[in-house]
Amino acid sequence: MQHVLRTLRWQNSETRGQPITAYGRQVTPIGRIMRIECSWGGFVWHRPVAVEVREGEITRRLPIRNITQQAITSLTLAAIVIALILARRTNKHTKEKR
Repeated sequence: MQHVLRTLRWQNSETRGQPITAYGRQVTPIGRIMRIECSWGGFVWHRPVAVEVREGEITRRLPIRNITQQAITSLTLAAIVIALILARRTNKHTKEKR
């Protein structure tokens, strides 16, 4: 087990794609990569996080929002709240019957 933990490597970094020039602007995609490697395999997760737009001397970074993650988080929180409310109501009804 210790041998597996010693060979476990974790890396989190930002990547920049090839700049694309159009209509006097230079657009560069930016991503975040998380890599976990060990002796028996690994996992790589690469997702877009922003787009950098350069127009003349001005550079702006436009974030890419992960709507799917926001929706899943909202649904999970809503499910937890509903479960807590139902558990509390069930607990009240059980106490009243006794």
